[in-house]
Amino acid sequence: MQGNQFVLAVLFLFLVFGPLIMVTFRGVKGVMATIVFGWLFLPPVRGINLPGLPMFTKEYSVAYALLLGLLISNSAGLMKFRPKLIDLPILVYILAPLPTSITNGLGVYDGMSGAYTNVFLFGVPYLLGRVYIRNPNDVKTAAIWFIFAGLFAVPMALWESQMSPQLNNQIYGYRASPFHMTARLGGYRPMLFMRHGLEVGLWFATSGAVAIWLWITASKQIKIFNLPISVFAAIILVTNILSRSLGAIILLAGTTALGLFVRSTGFRLALIALVLTPSIYLGVRISNIWSPDIILEVIESYDPERASSLRGRVAQEASFSQHALKKPLFGWGGYGRNRPVGVEDRSDRSVDGFTTIIFGVYGFVGLISFLAMTALPSLLMIYRIKGRAITSALWAPAVGIMLGLAIFSIDMMLNSFYTPLHIIGIGIIASVAVQAKQWQRTIALHQKRSQALNPPSAPSHTSSQHNTR
Repeated sequence: MQGNQFVLAVLFLFLVFGPLIMVTFRGVKGVMATIVFGWLFLPPVRGINLPGLPMFTKEYSVAYALLLGLLISNSAGLMKFRPKLIDLPILVYILAPLPTSITNGLGVYDGMSGAYTNVFLFGVPYLLGRVYIRNPNDVKTAAIWFIFAGLFAVPMALWESQMSPQLNNQIYGYRASPFHMTARLGGYRPMLFMRHGLEVGLWFATSGAVAIWLWITASKQIKIFNLPISVFAAIILVTNILSRSLGAIILLAGTTALGLFVRSTGFRLALIALVLTPSIYLGVRISNIWSPDIILEVIESYDPERASSLRGRVAQEASFSQHALKKPLFGWGGYGRNRPVGVEDRSDRSVDGFTTIIFGVYGFVGLISFLAMTALPSLLMIYRIKGRAITSALWAPAVGIMLGLAIFSIDMMLNSFYTPLHIIGIGIIASVAVQAKQWQRTIALHQKRSQALNPPSAPSHTSSQHNTR
């Protein structure tokens, strides 16, 4: 009981500490610091039931703190914000529980409760990304804080990778997930103060993708603590490997390889293919056009244990998707109604992938709006940044965040560890996509004015004429 009281005290104290960070630092720095410190150090999973509200947990503590900080420190910016068409997908996703609950006979109150959850877990971080990003320097600050998100977690992860995941148990008095799941690849999978070791892996992979892209495209222009980005990219990369989350390691390696390819060739279609990967995969899987059996056989020849795990996930995906297609538009709603009934295989009774979960719960409305929310801002940004500028130092922070979000989007097909760091990232890229044309015009105008004020000196011909005479 004493441990629970400490957990609740920390969660409530962050409602003061979080807004204080935003008031003290202001701007993008304050917002990102609130998210990073809140998610890295607040206790996961546990909370308190509040009358008429969802359980008050880490997710809501961070979200409420962000909203309070926004109202206190930047209410003027909030009033100036005007939604655009690009914001429609997240609005549809937030409201998806309403038609789902009504069509399933669960009532308006149930739908309002689901919408309330979506407002705070998705809407608030996204809104801050839209409100606070006003110029390229804001994006640069945000990208650096994506790197800080990984760096601040490095000491804890290195300690737990050797000593086993003990921090949450030692400080808050409980384990967020079973201990036996932490033994991996000859060591321990760190958990820090998160829900699972897989979430830690995603956290490092996201941070690493931003750091590596800045390293290969803007190492001369962007430094941290007057040190080259390469130092921090290497630290995060090594820690990601030591975190022993194979999926996150593969996603970061694949994204890095694609980034190097785009950097050397300027082939923008590769970025588009990466962003569209979840949509394409889910489209062919739900329609049963393609089966990943061949890929699983290849993986099995190298790692039978990993192949077995992936086969279980594919079976989950197929079973839940078939059940979801019985109510395709608005889904089955909550309370486990999205689970197939009458099956004996335990792997079919639970599902890990977030996209499969929301397809079953909210139907195509929820699934398509979520995929559009994660993909459209990146696609519009790629379209509006012209030519080889996509690999320039100017746009490196935005493209780096986009690559981190691509890892997140693909991981959501396998797991369901979304964080406010990823959701604000979506809002940041949406802001970049909306303002990219204006920024490019401003930069071009500034360059013309600089050339007019400082014209290149004309070569002198006097001496040469004198010599010929």
